[in-house]
Amino acid sequence: MEESPDWATISPQEFAQLQKYLDYTSRKVQDVLREFDGDGALSRHRQGECVDFEGFSLFLRSYLEAEDVPEPLCRHLFASFQSSREGSDLVCINDVSCYFSLLEGGRPEDKLEFTFKLYDKDGNGLLDSSEVDRIITQMMRVAHLPPPPDL
Repeated sequence: MEESPDWATISPQEFAQLQKYLDYTSRKVQDVLREFDGDGALSRHRQGECVDFEGFSLFLRSYLEAEDVPEPLCRHLFASFQSSREGSDLVCINDVSCYFSLLEGGRPEDKLEFTFKLYDKDGNGLLDSSEVDRIITQMMRVAHLPPPPDL
């Protein structure tokens, strides 16, 4: 995985701006995810487990209930989720969903259950090594640490 360039990291000011949007939204990540499934309004932007920039922008506007999300903020957020695994023009919808679900209100137990279900790809109630690797990689990316070496 490549490290994100400096411009791909949101600034403290942008994070504060994002928090202000989150203070006023009544939507939950789970609500917006439904729009990417099946015949949902945003399903055409989903490419497997990933979305393109336009889909990400629509996700953000829908989730924040705001049409005026600044373009630089949207681009920096999108870039911060990019990794070489998804390709340069896509981000993993689970990574995006996990990040925003942790920022929204609610009980920690509910957030943990939601996150677990996001990463339990086969739905067997257990996280196998590839699912755990995905979680660790995302945590390292958010913390801006280099990924662990492949074993």
